[in-house]
Amino acid sequence: MLEGLEDELRRAVKTPAGFAAEVALHLIARGGKRLRPALLLLAGQFGSADPTALMRAAVAMELLHVASLYHDDVMDRTLTRRGAASANSQWGNLLAAFGGTLLFARATRLLASLGDEPNKLASAASVRLCTGQLQEVENAYNVDISEADHLGILERKTATLFELPCRLGALLAGAPDETSRILADYARALGLAFQLTDDALDVSGDESLLGKPTLTDIREGVYSFPIIYALHRDEGGGLRGTLRKARLNEAELRDVMASVRCSGAVEETLARANEYVRQAQQSIAALEDTFARRSLHRLADFTVLRSH
Repeated sequence: MLEGLEDELRRAVKTPAGFAAEVALHLIARGGKRLRPALLLLAGQFGSADPTALMRAAVAMELLHVASLYHDDVMDRTLTRRGAASANSQWGNLLAAFGGTLLFARATRLLASLGDEPNKLASAASVRLCTGQLQEVENAYNVDISEADHLGILERKTATLFELPCRLGALLAGAPDETSRILADYARALGLAFQLTDDALDVSGDESLLGKPTLTDIREGVYSFPIIYALHRDEGGGLRGTLRKARLNEAELRDVMASVRCSGAVEETLARANEYVRQAQQSIAALEDTFARRSLHRLADFTVLRSH
């Protein structure tokens, strides 16, 4: 189903300014799961869609996703991504930010060519995504943030780019409104499951599964679900006191990780991720039993299988 996607991605960012294309293609050339294009193409099977329009939208979804990674890496000062140097570590923050902006602009151009409704969907999703990113920055070093507020940020920052492909694919296919709603519910739960699994892997320290350095966020005061879970069970206050510091040395970081792991946070985070997987799969049970629905069901299992 993803046949031809890689060539279309490269074509979409091709530019006469060769260096700009090199920066923009940096992460795309490293491959990736291509989950967002897969979601869009599968959602497009719940009706009848123009294959060319579906592929154009699928390319736009991946470009939006990669653009968000460039900007995330700049904000988090991440040194590696997908097993290689991040764009910001290779060319600096300024060029990496411009690379992400170029990808976003190319995605916007593709979406605009699909018509008013797809463009409106994507515009609203972009606002929601940026709002989530801003809220995450706003809550840096906030040791009092609630689990519910944190999950709300994840819905905007992460799940939005799972929900948009499903809604857009259904729209392009002319699927019924109820089908679109079901697919959006599925994607929202899938996005949360995916992020929580990443958070658990980050705390467990398995960089080989993530393809990027672990514990990057905590150094910047951005606390993932396992950290927040442990904070709310920090009876002695030691973890809270350490995390209030603007910078942690390596010994303090090891102590924090030991406290988080001993709290059962990793296990709880994976349990929550599995619950969201069940929610995702239950939400699509009402759809007709087709190849697309079965593929979505298996895709949900994949999000948590990465942790085994």
